[in-house]
Amino acid sequence: MLSGKGAVELLKIETIEPKEFQSIISQKFTPLEQLEPIQKKFCADYKIYTVARLIFTRAKFKHGISVLPIPRKRLFFLELPLSGQLQLSYRGRDISFSHNSTYLIASDEPVLYRYQENANHITVGIDKDLLNAYAQKLVNGQQERELTLHPQLLWRTPAAASFRGYLEFITRDLVRGGSLFNSPLIATEVQNTIFSMLLSASDNNYLPLETQLEEACLPAYVRQARDYIEANLDRQVSLADITDAAGVHVTTLLKGFKQHYEISPIAYLKQKRLEAAYRTLLAAEPLTISVAQVATQWRFFHLSRFARDYRQLFGELPSETLKR
Repeated sequence: MLSGKGAVELLKIETIEPKEFQSIISQKFTPLEQLEPIQKKFCADYKIYTVARLIFTRAKFKHGISVLPIPRKRLFFLELPLSGQLQLSYRGRDISFSHNSTYLIASDEPVLYRYQENANHITVGIDKDLLNAYAQKLVNGQQERELTLHPQLLWRTPAAASFRGYLEFITRDLVRGGSLFNSPLIATEVQNTIFSMLLSASDNNYLPLETQLEEACLPAYVRQARDYIEANLDRQVSLADITDAAGVHVTTLLKGFKQHYEISPIAYLKQKRLEAAYRTLLAAEPLTISVAQVATQWRFFHLSRFARDYRQLFGELPSETLKR
């Protein structure tokens, strides 16, 4: 197991032999219970880095491959496909996603990875105990319970998009052999920044305390408009309706949303409806409901536009979510 001490440590593996790859990864990084080339061909370019106590891996597989690591305790993994398709078999579901998707999983449960050909992929390993200690420090010890991060797709909110972009930037610099993170001081600051961004971009049991601080900074009219939107996602809502609920001039409302959410009230409404559609599709049984029914439920009446916007936000089509 690699252990970072502030500076970057590096392991490079380039091979066309699957047994050699499995042996090296099992010895140096994590034991692999299974490694099977899908097309009986194998070509891997695999790099492992540590930044402080974070683990970054950049994997390139020319041909399709399935990998089953032995579960490890006390780690979270962030999975970021850069190109090509990745399918995870996790918690009884098959989860397919591609570029611009980021998925958070726990390493203490079995996960089967299926990389398609020409896959280029980033994985970031995060120590649970270290993240838990950081979260407690962040809220001044107001929570003593252990941090819980639920397995989840990090949606393309501004926070999640910025988080992914930051991780991609770090990985690109590591692959280029840049010296930016060789300093233990910088590496530690990067680690803490990643912890803060993950807590902000994910669903977790520490978020309410952070949200209370953000809530205190929200003007009352922005809060009133937001609450009105989220209470009426399945109803017809206009900008005039939101403005009336906020009790301010429309120009003030637009400026307030731009300042605090970086989007307009109508764009916020659309995003929340798409998130509601995602949750509905994910929880539904494919034979009991259709994509069209879910779209209509959340007031999307043009199916082609709905599919386009949905894919832009979640990295997959509504039908793909429903099939999970």
